[in-house]
Amino acid sequence: MNIQEFARQIGVSTATVSRALHKRGRISPATRQMILERAKELGYTPNLHAQRLVTGRSHMIALDYLGQAQILSDMFLVALARGIQQALQAHGYGLLLNLMVDPQQHDTLQRQWVRSQAVDGLILVGGAEVDRAMLREVAAGDTPCVLISQQPVEGVAHVGSVAVGLAHGARQVARMLVEQGHRCIGFLGSEIPDPVLAAFRAELQTLGAGLSEARVTIAGRTPEEGAQAMRQMLARRRRPTAVFARTDALALGALRAAKQLSLRVPEDLSLVGHDDISAAEWTDPPLTTVRVDCLELGQAATRMLVQLLKQPEIRPDPCEVHTELVQRASVAAPGGR
Repeated sequence: MNIQEFARQIGVSTATVSRALHKRGRISPATRQMILERAKELGYTPNLHAQRLVTGRSHMIALDYLGQAQILSDMFLVALARGIQQALQAHGYGLLLNLMVDPQQHDTLQRQWVRSQAVDGLILVGGAEVDRAMLREVAAGDTPCVLISQQPVEGVAHVGSVAVGLAHGARQVARMLVEQGHRCIGFLGSEIPDPVLAAFRAELQTLGAGLSEARVTIAGRTPEEGAQAMRQMLARRRRPTAVFARTDALALGALRAAKQLSLRVPEDLSLVGHDDISAAEWTDPPLTTVRVDCLELGQAATRMLVQLLKQPEIRPDPCEVHTELVQRASVAAPGGR
């Protein structure tokens, strides 16, 4: 069944069907709902190839994790991809994910998608530092892109910016641990520089606790690396009473290492993660962590990208999505007091 046949069968114009399915143009909520229900009832789906021929657009968006080789093994990045895909689907766009591991092949594929117009836009996910020259190159062909990163980026044409407000959650963790009575606190990190570590250390300093370099270990990214770093930290003469891990993956490894050393969490050691991946609430005990709302990030980036697609001449203001502490059962006062 094509769009003309479907429109004729339900008694509306093809333009009305198109507006309802793609959530564009003026149409009443009741009419849109009726068309969506009838499409589901009759099994009608739009012909994407025909749409691309008519509109000149692919209705596909590329998602690219800059500098991240092992995407599918990172539980947070997978969750973020799901959040972005859910937000894009609501706007009628599909998702292409660049999974090339080799940096040269990775960059080549990204350029091919842009130059061949295989995608209408890009969502890029970066870390603490982003190459602005790369952003200008990506957007030079009038392909809009939105960058999700730790710091806002401004002043690049056709590029929007969504920043993850990491400092807010890190400060909450510092206040919670100090309020519980912890003063000997460790940090398991993934990279330097890290705004989470900077905010956490600054807040501890303000509260009179402090975080020495000797209690900071750059562990890596995997649970195995978290476990190894935790064992090293706990082997020191004065072990910490609480540890803040930069990712839930590191925290999962740290939790296992503590249990292997017959330490009880949280009675003997308090543990906090970061990201709030789905596994965090199913650990034993459930993990206290810092939530990064992947759906909110996906929605913010998608809204900005759709705005750029409709109005290429605008320069949208950067927006920020804050992190938030989620308290569960892996933190208690030192010594179980």
